[in-house]
Amino acid sequence: MKRLALAIVGSLGVIALMFIPALGFSSGADTTPEYATITDYKATFDVDADGTLSAHEKLTVDLPFGRHGIFRFFDVADASDPKARLEPYDIQVTRDGQPDGIDISTKERGRYVVVRIGRAESTIDGSHVYDITYKVDGVLSDKGSQSQFYWNLIPSGWRMPIKQSELQVNLPGSAGPVKCAIGVGANTGCEASADGNSYRVSTSELPPNTPVTVQSTVDVAPPGRVSLPWGIRFDPVFGRSIIAAGFFGLLALVGGLVGFILAWRTREPEPPFPLQYAPPDGLGPAQAAYLFTERVDADAYPATLLDLASKGVITLDKTDNGWEITGKDDGDWSRVDDVGASVVGQLGVQDGSSGLRIQGNDKDAGQLLQTARSDFQSSVKSWSRKHGFMDIKHFVMLAGLLVIGGGVIAIAAFVWNPFAMSLLGLPFGLFAVNAIPVLDSRSHTMRTQAGRDLWSRIGGFRRVLATPSSVARFDFSGRKELYTAYIPWAVAFGCAAEWANKYRSETGEEPPNPGYVGGGYYGGGYYGSPGSAFANDFNAEVGSAISSYEASIAPQSSGGDSGFGGGGGFGGGFGGGGGGGGSW
Repeated sequence: MKRLALAIVGSLGVIALMFIPALGFSSGADTTPEYATITDYKATFDVDADGTLSAHEKLTVDLPFGRHGIFRFFDVADASDPKARLEPYDIQVTRDGQPDGIDISTKERGRYVVVRIGRAESTIDGSHVYDITYKVDGVLSDKGSQSQFYWNLIPSGWRMPIKQSELQVNLPGSAGPVKCAIGVGANTGCEASADGNSYRVSTSELPPNTPVTVQSTVDVAPPGRVSLPWGIRFDPVFGRSIIAAGFFGLLALVGGLVGFILAWRTREPEPPFPLQYAPPDGLGPAQAAYLFTERVDADAYPATLLDLASKGVITLDKTDNGWEITGKDDGDWSRVDDVGASVVGQLGVQDGSSGLRIQGNDKDAGQLLQTARSDFQSSVKSWSRKHGFMDIKHFVMLAGLLVIGGGVIAIAAFVWNPFAMSLLGLPFGLFAVNAIPVLDSRSHTMRTQAGRDLWSRIGGFRRVLATPSSVARFDFSGRKELYTAYIPWAVAFGCAAEWANKYRSETGEEPPNPGYVGGGYYGGGYYGSPGSAFANDFNAEVGSAISSYEASIAPQSSGGDSGFGGGGGFGGGFGGGGGGGGSW
């Protein structure tokens, strides 16, 4: 259930990240006035019964010195219908009756279609005539049994002043009363001369960013328009196709399910853990803890040293400034496992004539311990494979690469959003987040049958150490020495405090400090457990020594930061036909 809950939370997080592109939505306008001027603005708008608009704008523009041309942008949104999409197509442009350079792109994650007219390598000035033709589907909206034409004949985004305009609208049916307004949010300002299916609007001088908007009914049945269940803010998330959004939404469910099943199959079912009152023969506490958890944690190394000391092959002495580890000539090496023997060899304390002093500021000891701890982790893991207790799952390691790749693709789709549809990354993201347990190193190995049998026995012994006496009793009478003998195992299993509490509960006495830790060391104050106290103190000294070594070899560095940024925006008026333009 815990894994399922984590998968649900992770999936919700990925879905939330998918909406990042919607946060960047902008509808602001750059209202900076232009030095160029539109001296004459003529436009004809022909609407057919299917709701397709064919527009022809003829602009006479007076350009100042050093300009390349003009740009015209179209707002795909309809302020009166958030679900509509009014995308221009078949865009054609001439300047003074001749083809000119034209570049068509999108801005604000696809909301605006921008047409840049002119050539970057040349400049022009003076008066020029631009003819712009284009089509837009779905310009008629539903008005009961009739249709409605609600359009910005001059959009609010023109940054150039307009000296005069003549605007002609030809509809597919009789036009009802025409409302005509000049200015954003205005209701009046102009008159439309209607003649059956057509009407004409003329204006005098218009300041920059001043729309001319008309609204009228049309005596034809509503033909329908491009409409989506979501507002235009979410186009960069879901795209502009219901079919594509549905397909990738279904694919996301499949991806999440496949990832969850993959992660679930890497999980080993736990065997029963019948109570065991002694550890298995032939292995040390570090190997036992690794077979139980598939981890070599920080306490495994001091637990191994405690085990070696309890077997009489080394001595551990607390000094004023740290710890001293010394080998013993008369130790019983027949009781030492392979990993323990390699630890003694790495530290160079094989006999009583050699010793290692560990102090927090000792760089040489830190260098030795850094290598020794790294080799220790490798030797514990290789021991499990060498003796046939663990196998490597190469398929899961390959699956880990797929998880990383899926995560990278998802982040790219959510943040970079190259196809203006972040939903494309959701199948990869849900797969990655649900399959993320395969990245855990424990998923890359699986216990063999022999390993599972040993796992069961180790788990049973750990139960005895970690379970309260009221559940699993341990008779210390006549063999209290077993408490200190099993301290290394309790440290390795992470239950030294519970083992000490069991001793208190069974005997009514405070647990003794282990006799194999010398130098007047008294560690019972650390959660009431001398084993935990030793591990904590020893790890602190080792970590300090390693830090001293690393600091001595760290290169000097310097750095700084710099940055740049910019912004801008376009805007539109009410109704369809938003957009505008300027010179460049």
